Amino acid sequence: MKINLFHRLSFFLLILFFSCYDNQNELKIAPVFSDHMVLQQQSDVAIWGSGSPGNDIKAICSWGEESKSKISEDGSWKFFIKTPKYGGPYDVKFISGEKEIIFEDVMIGEVWLTSGQSNMEWPMSAKILNQNYEINNANYPKIRMFSVPRNLNGKNIYNAKWEIANRENIEDFSAVGYFFAREIHEKLGVPVGILNSSWGGTPIEAWTSIQKLESIKGSSSEAKRIISEGGLDEIRLKEKKYNKLAREVNENYFSDKSYDIPESIEDWSKMDLDDFDFSTIDFDDSNWDTFDTKNSEKKIFTYENIFKDGSLAEEGVMWIRKEFNIDKPNKDYMFVVDGGIDDYDYTYINGTLIGKGFACCKSRSYKIPKNLLKKGKNILAIRVIDIVGEGAFRGPVYLKSENDSLNFDPGLWRFKHTAFYFDSSIQKHNLQIKKLLNQDSLLKANINKGISTQNPNTYSILYDKMIKPLIPYKIKGFLWYQGEENVTNYYDYKELLSGMIDDWRDKWEEKLPFYFVQIAPYGYSSNQLSQELREAQRKTLDVEKTGMAVTLDIGEKDDIHPANKQDVGLRLAKLALANDYSKFKVVASGPLYKSKNLYDSYIDLYFDYVGSGLISKGLLDGFEIAGSDSFYYPAKAKIVGDKVRVYSKKVKNPKTVRYGWQNYFDATLFNKEGLPASSFQTN
Repeated sequence: MKINLFHRLSFFLLILFFSCYDNQNELKIAPVFSDHMVLQQQSDVAIWGSGSPGNDIKAICSWGEESKSKISEDGSWKFFIKTPKYGGPYDVKFISGEKEIIFEDVMIGEVWLTSGQSNMEWPMSAKILNQNYEINNANYPKIRMFSVPRNLNGKNIYNAKWEIANRENIEDFSAVGYFFAREIHEKLGVPVGILNSSWGGTPIEAWTSIQKLESIKGSSSEAKRIISEGGLDEIRLKEKKYNKLAREVNENYFSDKSYDIPESIEDWSKMDLDDFDFSTIDFDDSNWDTFDTKNSEKKIFTYENIFKDGSLAEEGVMWIRKEFNIDKPNKDYMFVVDGGIDDYDYTYINGTLIGKGFACCKSRSYKIPKNLLKKGKNILAIRVIDIVGEGAFRGPVYLKSENDSLNFDPGLWRFKHTAFYFDSSIQKHNLQIKKLLNQDSLLKANINKGISTQNPNTYSILYDKMIKPLIPYKIKGFLWYQGEENVTNYYDYKELLSGMIDDWRDKWEEKLPFYFVQIAPYGYSSNQLSQELREAQRKTLDVEKTGMAVTLDIGEKDDIHPANKQDVGLRLAKLALANDYSKFKVVASGPLYKSKNLYDSYIDLYFDYVGSGLISKGLLDGFEIAGSDSFYYPAKAKIVGDKVRVYSKKVKNPKTVRYGWQNYFDATLFNKEGLPASSFQTN
């Protein structure tokens, strides 16, 4: 019996060993390849993956091309497939031994990579011009989209797939990326693929390899530190050990449980903080605190209504409840929050989850089942998780049916703050609002926030986790929209951007075109000089094969995320059409300062990209002029042919001019093609 058991156990272990071995050597294609993908036309396209060492790997393409290679000893493989002129759909079959993988509905066309921070990440479902029309009319079967998920666990693109640009898929995709792709597709008549790898609120240093940063002024010391400590992965291991001790300190102090920071959107959506009983209709919230939104400036409920800036509780988990009455519950109702909920929400009606969202600025619209509402008293309950920014509602909250609506504001809300959001954990507590408000300094002195191991601002982390896995997928070029996070170190930005451009081109082993968006005007604080950042971007145009989409006319003083994403995508497309698709003769940019002529009482300015002529929209203002003392005075300006003449009675023998030289400015100088001039400062 013992022998038989031994043999059965040995047999089981042997099967387990070989099954694991087989799994490790399973034929795999890099996750950036899938059904519905777009491959760059008329190119040698790299395809790579893993499999059983020593085996052959073969690709058979339905357009008539074949390619094969041998899998190396480490299990990796890579080969190149020649692609024809644009077309499709095609199939691509991969065979290795008895293993076979087939990708269907493959298109051949133009492929671009978009990247940057929130304005590039900004989805179609967030605030954009003509949003409903744009989403409902998105039906472009030959435009394909691939989004790299925002997480840093090292396997972030394995669940991502190429998707067709239609009503069902477009909502969460980059608006700028989509509008660019649509213009390229409509003008060229070819399939277009867009790879989007973006993350809001991130600096350019996070998107550049650590090796490149080591050579760039302003970032080299931090880059050298990371290298000396064994790299990002080693540092994260050390940080996790430290965070374990920090969590023990916090759990002891609050006598309550802490939770890991979720690594992905999917993990956020599953997070259980053992607090869902707060959603039920019969829950007794009589001891909760209250806030009447009629006492707030925006008449909506936000964390900032309750807590001071910098408060420990300013970010974290809060439950919000509101009682409301319905006379005719048999109607079809939608729960709506215009502008979104910052950042994550679980929304309940009478204890039933009707929807959840995980984007700060994406409007919420949840359908309420008819049988859920009751005549008379009903309860709306929302668990809000704020990790940065304003917290809670970003616009009006209401129920709407076909014929009427029920507005919740201004009105009385009950609320309870239940957990802090720390760098390393979510820490539950049972403190009353009075203690949170009055003992904030004491609480801060007794807790340890830990270190964020999922911090997307870490130098090179986003290059490692969100760009590197895409290399060397064959692309036509890069589109970049970032800079808002770097307004405080604008003096390094030209070198940083130039360095990143070189870095990415080196990694792709090709001097690909690189088109970027100049950050839009916005009401930054007085210690932030976004005009200097815009100037650094303008000066980066001396890098070969670059172009800049100017947005000086579409900024919003009170919103760093302008709603006009259509023109941004269109202007990027103009750059590509003019420079990379020779049959199109378009003016690719608004006027860009080129040179000046000095005279006794005025300065004449000359521009590139004048197009068919210079014009002003409204009064031609925004110009300032200075003499040798570099003290600037508001100046008058007029268009004289293809130049602008600038002068002021207060300045004799002028030396320099600047235009649009402030955080928020609405462009006045354009070319006749309707494209705005960039802000600038002459030498």
